[in-house]
Amino acid sequence: MEENMILFAACGAVMLVGGLEAVYQIYRIVLIDAKARGLKHPKFWGLFAISGNNSGGLIMYLIGRRKYPILNMTMSEKREIEKRKKAAGAGLVFLAAGTIGLVLGVML
Repeated sequence: MEENMILFAACGAVMLVGGLEAVYQIYRIVLIDAKARGLKHPKFWGLFAISGNNSGGLIMYLIGRRKYPILNMTMSEKREIEKRKKAAGAGLVFLAAGTIGLVLGVML
């Protein structure tokens, strides 16, 4: 019984860290993209993109940004976005691994 509690705590921690990492990286990607497109209040757009259930804020941002072409994005910003995409993917892997661990822990 005690082993299950340790498994739950460990998987929950992995899931939480993965989820927070993915959300933070998405926020930073949107922030860089909004600045490059010249949108007003890029921090607001970053927060808006990570808010809501079912990623509704991110979908609204992606739809709304089509009206604004990229005005100025340096190569370093492009590299940073690519790096953050990989980090967000790693966060999603941790989120999935933690979730799978919790589900398997319940089934045991």
